[in-house]
Amino acid sequence: MARIAAPFSFRETMQMLAQRKALRLDGDQTRLISELDSLAAPLLAGHARFAGLYVWGRPGRGKSFIVDNFFASLPLAAKKRAHFHDFFRELHQRMVDKSLEQALRAQLGDARLLCFDEFHLHDPGDAMLAKKLLEVAQAMNITLILTSNYSPRELLSHPLYHELFVPSIALIEREMTIFALNGERDYRLEAGSDAGLFSKGAWLQPGTPDQRAAHGLAVAHGEFAVTAGYHTFYAASPPGHLLHFTFAGICEAPTAVMDYLTLCETYSCWLIDNVPRLSRVSPAAAQRFINLIDVLYDKQRQLFISSTYSVAEITDAVGLDDIGRTASRLAQLRVIQDPVTG
Repeated sequence: MARIAAPFSFRETMQMLAQRKALRLDGDQTRLISELDSLAAPLLAGHARFAGLYVWGRPGRGKSFIVDNFFASLPLAAKKRAHFHDFFRELHQRMVDKSLEQALRAQLGDARLLCFDEFHLHDPGDAMLAKKLLEVAQAMNITLILTSNYSPRELLSHPLYHELFVPSIALIEREMTIFALNGERDYRLEAGSDAGLFSKGAWLQPGTPDQRAAHGLAVAHGEFAVTAGYHTFYAASPPGHLLHFTFAGICEAPTAVMDYLTLCETYSCWLIDNVPRLSRVSPAAAQRFINLIDVLYDKQRQLFISSTYSVAEITDAVGLDDIGRTASRLAQLRVIQDPVTG
C-alpha cells in the first residue's frame, strides 16, 4: 500500500531545524513562522490569488533566516527568491528591449511565490520600479514576501520624494500582512552565529602590512587593472583567488552595485584595505561601502577587512539609513588584533 505523504508544515520544519542546530526561537519568530505556514496551503493547493507578507525589523532579528528557510523547504517549483540589488540589475538588463511591465512579467515568469530580501528604497528611480513590481505581482496573483529593515511608511523617507511612493505604501498596508520582528537580540552578534562563507573572513586591526602578511593576505604594492563589464578599476595587488582593493580604490572611485555583482561572479574572496571612519568620508563613498557589504553578504563572498579602527568606530555617527545593517553584518567577522605593528 502506497504511503501517503504528510502535508507540508513549516512549523514542524523549523522545530526540527531548531532542535538540530540548538536554536532557541523567540515568541515573535514563532509567530512569524505561523504566518508563513498559513501561506503554504493555498500555494500548494494551486489557488491563484495575490497574497503578501511584509516582514520588517532591525538587523539581525532573523527575518532573512526564517524566510529563506520557508523558501527552501516549501515543495513548490514555481518560486523565486530575489535580493534587492540582483533583482533590479536583471530588470535593467531586460528593459533594453522591453517595456517595464514586459520586463517584469518576463523576469517573474511562472512564479507563484516571490521572496524579496532587503526591500529598501532611498532612490526615487528604484521606487518607481518597486511600485510597478507590486502592481504586476498583484495582477499576476503572485504571493509576495518582502523583508525589510523599514516599516512600510519609512520607505523612500526623503521628504522630497516620499509622496511618490505613498500609493504603493497604501497597497502594501491594504493587501499584505505587516509583521514587525523587533526582538531585543541581534542574533548575528551572538557566539556561533554563522553567515556562511562571509563570516569565515576576518577584521584585522590595526591592519598593518606586517599583520596582513602574517595571515597570508596581500599587501598593496601598485595598481592592477580589473574589468567589470565595460568598466575598469584598479586593484591594490594582482588579482588571483583574492580580489584586493583599498577603500579609496573601490568606494571613493565611481563604482556601482552592478560592478560589485559582476566582480562577485569571478572572485569569491575579497580584501578591503584602509577602511576609515565612514563619518569622515563623503556620503557617496560611505553608501558605496554599505552597498558593497550588502552584495558580498548576499553572494556569500569571504571578506577580509584591514583597518586602524574597529567595526563600531567605522560605523559610528554615520547619517545613512542602512548603516545598522552594515554594522550587524561586519560584526560577524572574527576580529584579529595581533601585536604585529610593523
